[in-house]
Amino acid sequence: MVSGVLLVDKPVGPTSHDIVHGLRKKTGIDRIGHGGTLDPMASGLLPLFLGDATKMSGFVQTHDKSYEFDITLGISTDTDDSQGEVLSRKPLPEKLSDEGLRNVLSGFLGEHMQEPPMFSAVKQKGVPLYKLARKGITVERTPRPVTIYALELIEKTDGVISLLVHCSKGTYVRVLARQIGEALGCGGHVSRLRRISIGPFSVREAVGPDVIESSWRGEDLESALIGPERVFCDLPSLELLPHVSPALQKGTLIPGVWISRREGLFHAKDTIRIMGKGGKILGLAQALLGSEETNQFPGGVPVSRIVLVFRTKIPSDRGASSLSKGSVAVF
Repeated sequence: MVSGVLLVDKPVGPTSHDIVHGLRKKTGIDRIGHGGTLDPMASGLLPLFLGDATKMSGFVQTHDKSYEFDITLGISTDTDDSQGEVLSRKPLPEKLSDEGLRNVLSGFLGEHMQEPPMFSAVKQKGVPLYKLARKGITVERTPRPVTIYALELIEKTDGVISLLVHCSKGTYVRVLARQIGEALGCGGHVSRLRRISIGPFSVREAVGPDVIESSWRGEDLESALIGPERVFCDLPSLELLPHVSPALQKGTLIPGVWISRREGLFHAKDTIRIMGKGGKILGLAQALLGSEETNQFPGGVPVSRIVLVFRTKIPSDRGASSLSKGSVAVF
């Protein structure tokens, strides 16, 4: 079974589900999920999780994200993007300098509450908001905390500003664009949206779906897959003694006597990597103690609890090109 993370550069037009469906048809792999929906009008980085790697999707979706986007000023729509119906048209602000615009943008930095838009996949009593919006129904939405880490001006032309944003998970760039337009006194909507990064992954590493459709073979897919070592490279870790690795399974408590080395700082309830010899990741765990506390207790006290186990399968036929053979990671 082939498992791993495939980074795809989604073009404008198809939905995220369309990309997943196309890869299923091409490869014959049924278990494929994606990490973070992109609207049809949006392009850019779309991580796909194949096989047992679907277990990792929830962790990847918690990463920060970066987007490049254009705001068309003076026109507000009901969807906050160019796909919606026009609600209002207002004159553009006069003599808007780059410095003045940057001053406005700086006001959006940091943590604040953001209300999900009606045209979104957020569910209200089990029903996606966009389905209610299409019926003309508007309901109250609970604002959510989001963080804007960086918001930079790329270019300003007549009626359009191009921006780069680095934001926390759950941030709606369409809402941010509307708010920026409102702060400028003219309104606005997203007319271009491209996701360029998710956590450690960049769209520069991604492959286009046209390449997959036209020329890929089994070995092409396998060589492009990313394993858990890369996905979770930024997490603090505990390295275990070699003889305890076979005992790991979900729910296993790891006592201090099993640990040979610690790397990085962590607190209780943080997710950490459990490493084996040679830098191989064995699984993920929830810390029960902070990293600075692990030396303050007897060696038999549990330090963490396993929440996900990774294993590696190396079939004997390393030269095979079939999707069901070769050196592949199984999570």
